[in-house]
Amino acid sequence: MNSLRRERIETRGLTRRRLLCLGVLGLAGWMASPIRNVAAAVQNDLALVAAIPRKTPREAPLLVFRDFATDPDVEVIRHIRHELGQQKDMLARIRQTIGFEKRVKFSMEEIQVRLMYVPQLQDRHADAYYRYCLDVTEALFQMTGMDNFYDVITCPRTRFPAVSTTGKSAFLVHRLAKAYRAVCRFTAESGRSVKTTLSGAIFSNHLGAVDLEIQLMAPGEYRLTRRPFTIWQNDTRNLSTLMSIPVEETLHFYIGQATDREIANAMAHHPPTDLAAAQRLAQSWMAVEEAVVGGLVNSMLAGYCTRRHVTLPGFYTGETHPAVPSLHRYRYRDQGIRLVRDLGFKDAVSRYMDNPSAFRAQLLRRPDA
Repeated sequence: MNSLRRERIETRGLTRRRLLCLGVLGLAGWMASPIRNVAAAVQNDLALVAAIPRKTPREAPLLVFRDFATDPDVEVIRHIRHELGQQKDMLARIRQTIGFEKRVKFSMEEIQVRLMYVPQLQDRHADAYYRYCLDVTEALFQMTGMDNFYDVITCPRTRFPAVSTTGKSAFLVHRLAKAYRAVCRFTAESGRSVKTTLSGAIFSNHLGAVDLEIQLMAPGEYRLTRRPFTIWQNDTRNLSTLMSIPVEETLHFYIGQATDREIANAMAHHPPTDLAAAQRLAQSWMAVEEAVVGGLVNSMLAGYCTRRHVTLPGFYTGETHPAVPSLHRYRYRDQGIRLVRDLGFKDAVSRYMDNPSAFRAQLLRRPDA
């Protein structure tokens, strides 16, 4: 199994191995009774993690993670469309410019996004969450038998933190912000059009993301990509969400390999007519991926807490928690939780990785689908 690069917590200066073993205990206690002290360290860390959702959110300082780059960010696009719907005066002026037809087509010709972040506080709660992320992802790799693909899991505190070129990178931050510049076109039925540039910034509601992106390379030719990094925010009022983030995003990296393979096969046999059709195909498969990942997260974390002998108030291990966004992509999540519970963690992983289409058929055959 690959090992993570050793990162230092600036306030403690401990290596990854010591962080996992010591938690908030002293070195002498670790040497005296490792098993008992490791259990106590994990329990102490999780008690500190449980306090994070009660902390006051911060909006500064904002550091640049990545400068403006072409990025069809789904969250930003959704925000722009929503904002345009509120700009009645601007839309009226556009209609007057291009004609008074009732139907006006909107398209986004280019969008650039800059990623910015608010660092985590340098305190014992952030240190505990960092150690938890190391511990729970390592436990997940052991459960699945997969190699540890993270080159680094770290808490950045500078502008433009380095992203690994050889493996995956996970960045623990307090909040993620997205500034955008978008070139939009409004076209009337007559063919007359007007182009305008919109700009703004939002704080992201995606506490962690391993999004699938589709690019049109040539007519009928598409490229599927997932970024080699993921950003985990700790700004949530819900403990189960906070604990789920590293598990869920790690599973998306792993399970996503099978999803992407299935989408590529589908496009090869039935080429999409345009980029929008390719994106609809991807979105339908992402709903299935979200279902299996949701089930695996519940199963894994329930076992993790049992093995660590902890019961945390506010931690939810039943079906979809109300905090899960009520988005269309989560429409099968409850069914996925039940299916994974019936199959078992390892069998569910194996079935999806071997044959996502068969897994989807089994998921959609359920009476509650």
